[in-house]
Amino acid sequence: MMKRIEVQSAGLTDAGLVRVDNQDQFFVADLTRGLLVQAGSLDAAKKSRLFGGPMGHLFFVADGMGGHRAGSEASMLAIKYFVNAILNSPRWLLQVPPSSEANFVDDLKGILLDAHKSIQKQSASDPQYEGMGTTFTMVYVVWPKMFVVHAGDTRCYVMRAGELRLITNDHTVANQMMRAGRLDPQSIERSPWSNVLVNALGAGANEVFAEMHTLDLLLGDTLLLCSDGLNKHVTDYQIRQNLLAFMDPDMACDKLIQNAKQGGGSDNITVVVARFTEPRLQGGRMKIMASHSSDEYVLQDIEIPESDLDTSVETDGSVASQSFGDTKETAEFRPQIDTSTGEFFEPK
Repeated sequence: MMKRIEVQSAGLTDAGLVRVDNQDQFFVADLTRGLLVQAGSLDAAKKSRLFGGPMGHLFFVADGMGGHRAGSEASMLAIKYFVNAILNSPRWLLQVPPSSEANFVDDLKGILLDAHKSIQKQSASDPQYEGMGTTFTMVYVVWPKMFVVHAGDTRCYVMRAGELRLITNDHTVANQMMRAGRLDPQSIERSPWSNVLVNALGAGANEVFAEMHTLDLLLGDTLLLCSDGLNKHVTDYQIRQNLLAFMDPDMACDKLIQNAKQGGGSDNITVVVARFTEPRLQGGRMKIMASHSSDEYVLQDIEIPESDLDTSVETDGSVASQSFGDTKETAEFRPQIDTSTGEFFEPK
């Protein structure tokens, strides 16, 4: 039986103090089972919707590039593509057993690759979107397991017992130089190479590399996703202090964005915070929630992928669950995009 938890979450985005446009996107949602009522004698109107409790929790942050409209379009398309794939795949509503984790991770990688191709196709079809791209960080929590799929320099943190850990790697030239010992970690945020991505969706690249993580969460953990507009001006220590000082996720997001703007606000700033706690009301009762009938509209219409991965079929692949704070790269990344100009270039 799935353990019931309470998730308090919030998200906030801001253009910052320098850029006129905001090309960041974020999305936070609970994944539930639902019914669309067609007819019946129960106390539920026709075309109303019935929902059960959350089966999973979704958190997205994407930072677009390629000019005002193109950057916003790319980050929006990436999130919408994942949402569409999730809502049209019944297996997302099921508990993921340990024996199928590797297959589920492969499924996430496949969706990321399809989203990359979708952005490339849109970019090629319209000159105003030429070269558009986006970073992408998504977290899917089906308690107690947390799955992370990541590309670019948006970030995922987890704070446990007052200790803040960065889960993802920044896919930038500056981070590669630091890991190779050619750049001081204290100077990485000020380096011009911190704006040069080596991995992203779209942006004229032939492929995208998915960095994947799995982590077992504990009650009391706090999740934070952000775009690089936050960590350019706010240190990990400051992030930790804010999360400890402001338990309400809405207030924590607001204060962190204020800190980033006070530090310079040179880029768009997006923050998502979620806290995982025990339910306030204990017991074995379950609720069915009803919503009033409303006009429906299509949020996004996408082509069905050529291959639909089946996570119920075992493969030889395996993905090790990460201990708290461990990170793992899944591919070698190559310089491709300068986020300060949106230009794509081949590595020398």
